Amino acid sequence: MTKKASRFAALALTVAMLGTLTLQSAAVGVSKAKEENSKIKNVIVLIPDGMSVDDVTLARWYKSYDAVSGTVDTSVSLALDKMASGLVRTYWEKAGVTGAITDSAPAATAMATGVKSNDKYIGVTYDQKPLATVLEAAKSTGRATGLVATSNIQHATPAGYSSHYPDRSKYEILAEQQVYNDIDVVYGAGSKYLAGRADNENMINTLKLNGYEYVTTRDQMEAVTSGKVWGMFAASDMAYEMDRDETAAAQPSLAEMTDSAIRLLSQDEDGFFLMVEGSKIDWAAHANDPIGVISDVLAFDDAVSVALDYAKAHQDTIVIAMTDHGNGGLTIGNADTSSTYSSDNLIKFIAPLKKATLTGEGVEKMLNADRSNAEEVMSTYYGISDLSDDEIAAIKAAPAGSMNYVVGPMISKRAYLGWTTTGHTGEDVVLFTYLPGDERITGTIDNTDVADICAGVWGVDLEALTDELYINASAAFEAKGATVTADNSNESNPKLVVTKGSTTLIIPESKNYVYVNGSQFLFDSVTVNVKGVFYVSREVVSLIA
Repeated sequence: MTKKASRFAALALTVAMLGTLTLQSAAVGVSKAKEENSKIKNVIVLIPDGMSVDDVTLARWYKSYDAVSGTVDTSVSLALDKMASGLVRTYWEKAGVTGAITDSAPAATAMATGVKSNDKYIGVTYDQKPLATVLEAAKSTGRATGLVATSNIQHATPAGYSSHYPDRSKYEILAEQQVYNDIDVVYGAGSKYLAGRADNENMINTLKLNGYEYVTTRDQMEAVTSGKVWGMFAASDMAYEMDRDETAAAQPSLAEMTDSAIRLLSQDEDGFFLMVEGSKIDWAAHANDPIGVISDVLAFDDAVSVALDYAKAHQDTIVIAMTDHGNGGLTIGNADTSSTYSSDNLIKFIAPLKKATLTGEGVEKMLNADRSNAEEVMSTYYGISDLSDDEIAAIKAAPAGSMNYVVGPMISKRAYLGWTTTGHTGEDVVLFTYLPGDERITGTIDNTDVADICAGVWGVDLEALTDELYINASAAFEAKGATVTADNSNESNPKLVVTKGSTTLIIPESKNYVYVNGSQFLFDSVTVNVKGVFYVSREVVSLIA
């Protein structure tokens, strides 16, 4: 029995679904239901990037405290509270070495493909071979697919579900693969990586030519009632929810994007897969900015509520939420509460936070050019009216785009919040699940199990799908007696040229089409070029007899 099979044999996943579907342990690698017996059509995965359990606790307390009356309603809960069911292990592993603290790229790869990979790698193995993702598994069964994020859509987590490259920072490569991966609904930011690119290709024009509605505002998004759509609401990243302009022509909320995506994807009779990321919880945690964390944990929870409402109303949908890793090491209480914690009123921690009406990122936009209005801005928008001379100096000296790193710790100190790091942390994270019949997935699972659970519901073996979609093109074609050469005349758009007899194939990287003697043929998957090694599907290989 393989290590992966052994893990699944020990995995407690016995979940009765409406009396017709049971997920049970199986040595083949995942408990999976036969399609004909399953009432599960849809899978919604929601990822609050970098959200530690104390982030959830703090956000709940923040929501429960009424600053006007000074009272706390302990009955207040989050949508996530109704779904808490287990734990997820997030460790990385390579060549016999195990690491406790993972990064977003290998974590996304693990959750999307069921395979642990190298740091900074997106959708590829340690030896840089592409891996089939849950999104591609959904496509293989005829289901609609969607991605939603508040970062640029090419960022590690959404990219991990939709593209393949051993460098998470190559946003233009990842973006091109996403565009040609025929995803039905994409909402987020990152338009700067679609147009004005180094390869001179305009991906926005490509999307429009391929039948997508391309929208840039909330009202445009809401006007879309059917079909394929890409929504790019910012060049790089969307605003924190607390900083967001709520006018109809501005950015939508995460919940609104989730609602629109479900509304469109659910029109597919075969079902759908949707991944939703609350991206900037992670960014705020890196900065030790509790206001940014609270802002976007609550925004994420609103999106979870949308997904949960849909699943409960339709009883054909699994909802899974879990973060990719912890971040920041937030604690409610710090060194200053070491001897007072047992008598400290909750208001001591929450009241200072309630005074802020913007995150650190929003505060920066309110400062004038020389930041001479720092005291006024911090008092008005961040609730701090007692800045020290050193704090004023730090605000004035902060590099552009990093204000939350400066003011976050200031309000944390006043709210008696502790932080252990500005990096990721290695604790197990909470698993939140909902299955038809109000069932749950329980126990402690690995982050790789999440991919296999999702694909297994549809009867898809991700390892087999990888073998179908990503074959070393040169080796496969040469085995058929073909001549294979690389065309690097355009360094930004390399191609593979395959010839045998009277047949010539031209295979461009990161596209879902191939030219056969000058005629274009479309395929369901993209060609992946990993540093000169092209990977194609078996369908493409079959073009050469």
